[in-house]
Amino acid sequence: MTLHDRRAFIIGGTGQIGRATAARLVAAGYAVTLGHRRPRPGAVEPDGVVSVQVDRADTEALLKALDGHDVVVDTVAFTPHHGEQLARLAGRVGSLVVISTGAVYQAPGLPVPIPETWPTVEREAHDYPAGKAALERRLLATPGLPVSILRTGVLHGPHGKSLDHWSFIKRALDKRPHVVLAQDGRSRFPTSAVANVAELILLCARRPAARVLNIADDPLTVAEIGARIFAVMGHEAQIVTFAGPSRPDGLGFHPWNVPEPIVFSMDRARAELGYRPAVSYDDALRQDIEWAVAAVSEAEAGGGGWQDVFPDLVARHGSGAWFPYAAEDAYVAGA
Repeated sequence: MTLHDRRAFIIGGTGQIGRATAARLVAAGYAVTLGHRRPRPGAVEPDGVVSVQVDRADTEALLKALDGHDVVVDTVAFTPHHGEQLARLAGRVGSLVVISTGAVYQAPGLPVPIPETWPTVEREAHDYPAGKAALERRLLATPGLPVSILRTGVLHGPHGKSLDHWSFIKRALDKRPHVVLAQDGRSRFPTSAVANVAELILLCARRPAARVLNIADDPLTVAEIGARIFAVMGHEAQIVTFAGPSRPDGLGFHPWNVPEPIVFSMDRARAELGYRPAVSYDDALRQDIEWAVAAVSEAEAGGGGWQDVFPDLVARHGSGAWFPYAAEDAYVAGA
């Protein structure tokens, strides 16, 4: 088998991870098929990429589309039912790579950093972490199924519906002289650049096995993230912090605000697969910023705003707390 004979299928291939992964696999010589749920009339795919419409609810049609591929990447598996579907691929595809989430880890009392061996949630509730954890258990219990499960942090990169970094990017665009952060600016919550997720997917495809791996960026504090974004954008701003949670008027709000530090260990990915980031954190930020600024500008030209570009940010945190500039100015002036 030559390099160009290898075939990959990406379920959810037109999403944020799917696009980045398709580009990485094509560059490595794979022929890539993107599976998508909705029609895409007039869509033009890059060289080496084709797309097909497939309804995941039709299991037999899905499995038929996946049969014979060297690697199947599933970016949109969320439930035990999806695990049942994928388990039927044992012996029918070369290997699987399935995107999960670090939200499966059992909290509170998380170690720093969190290894992949830390217990995951086990409950009957049909929420996101419980569904992902049950999906993982179903896949890992399937004999003869080389499945790599990747636990990501909060994703960032082009074409996403959420970008926590927008909290600082917009401030730089608005030329704000300062930002005020709660929790002393020390909150740590893992982020994962999609370009680096795609790199780890490629490494897993090249060395199939049943495994669980974390994938996250350097474990920066929220204050360090803000400083890096301002530096990349050439913006000078004072980062002011205070102890305790954000205030009702939004002062101090940031999307990294968690009650305990959450840091993923990357030791296993490095040791088992020789993982190294495909892009540095600053270069990933440059990709985020370039895409986000253009996307928000386009939305504003059409009468919308950043909320239309990042609806998942609004769904997670609401739209009212993000940029309390008057409260920030008053706080800094009185400090």
